[in-house]
Amino acid sequence: MSAKLIKPFFIIVFVLLFQGCSFTKQNIQSIAQSNSATEISKYKNETIFSLLEYKKKLNLRNPNSYNKTLSKEITNQIQTNQDYINILQDGKVLKSYDDYLHYAFSEKDINNRNDFLIIGLYKLIYKAYGLEESHKFTALQHNKFELSKLYKYLQIIRWKIRTQKNAKGEYLFNTWQNNWQIELLQKDNSDLNIIKELKYIKSNDETLYSPSNFSFEILLSRILLNVEYTLRKINIEPYAMSTSAIKSFIFIL
Repeated sequence: MSAKLIKPFFIIVFVLLFQGCSFTKQNIQSIAQSNSATEISKYKNETIFSLLEYKKKLNLRNPNSYNKTLSKEITNQIQTNQDYINILQDGKVLKSYDDYLHYAFSEKDINNRNDFLIIGLYKLIYKAYGLEESHKFTALQHNKFELSKLYKYLQIIRWKIRTQKNAKGEYLFNTWQNNWQIELLQKDNSDLNIIKELKYIKSNDETLYSPSNFSFEILLSRILLNVEYTLRKINIEPYAMSTSAIKSFIFIL
């Protein structure tokens, strides 16, 4: 190396060494937090995508349970991370996720029940991930309370969708059920021989051994998993609710 190059070389090495020494533990933690925030943003985006997929499937499976004219606006609201749709129900403008989920799982006859469920879910996600705010630079800026509440509510919602029925004994949402099971609920099933006369059994489109539809469960489980990953990134250990706690939970207006 020539004498002319030696001096600049040592100056560069000195600067790099000095910067390396100033790279403190705080700097490392800051980078780690920023990386976690990036991961959380990815989980949030995947959650939103899964919710949109769920909405599409739910409306196809329950075509008489949503407002066709409002459907595109609900989709746009979710895609653009906005919160501007507030439905008027029983003379009251519904604003909170508890309001919407109360009507989604009410035993009464509810028009457009799908919309209450999807908007309720979205409002939960909106508040938990702080979608109204600008980009979060660190994981610690996320709302631990609301994210924990989202994880809790998702467990309750998943169970209620599987099991909840209206005052007539009909499932509130058709998701996992086969068509013959839905048809059977509308018949006098005191004589089980009626099963072989059901439309989907008689036509051989389905059998008693046909598997249930797990696609809805997969989408909700994917949302739950992304929230679980998010909680771990902000140093919260997710917990599974007991069946008794889930069954006793009520969404109050």
